[in-house]
Order: sequence, then structure tokens, then C-alpha cells
Amino acid sequence: MPPLSSTTYAWCFSHGTLHRFTPDEPWCTALWVAFRAASEEQAMESKQYAYGDATFFDDLPGDKKLEVIEIRETWTSTPGPAS
Repeated sequence: MPPLSSTTYAWCFSHGTLHRFTPDEPWCTALWVAFRAASEEQAMESKQYAYGDATFFDDLPGDKKLEVIEIRETWTSTPGPAS
């Protein structure tokens, strides 16, 4: 696997798009899930594998909605760019 970049790729279920976060910029405060990926293409493959064709939060089944909420809470409860 190629080395990971300083960019964090995250699918935003609030905005229905892939975000690209860098450590020195403000991060979206909406409902997103980050992926360990070296490229946008890898991030989109991971999103498709984990969440299929869901674009927005309402497109997800109940168990996946809970998963997204829990992941987001983990990111916002730890020190770092998203807090």
C-alpha cells in the first residue's frame, strides 16, 4: 500500500460528497466518516465497500446510521483537527 498522505479523506453524509481535510484547515462539522486512504480513489472504494450507494445519511439503513454516528462521536471526542 502506498504511504498515506497528510490529507484525510472523508465521506460526508450531510453534504453528500467526499471531503479532503488537511491538518492546517478547519474540518467540516457535519456527519462524515474518514477513511485510511492514500488517494481519493481509494477513499471512494472504501466508502462504496462500507456504505454502498448511500449518498446522504437518510439513505443508510438503521445499523449503518448508528455506525456513522458512533464514528463521528469518536472523532469529535478526541483531541485533533475535528474538535
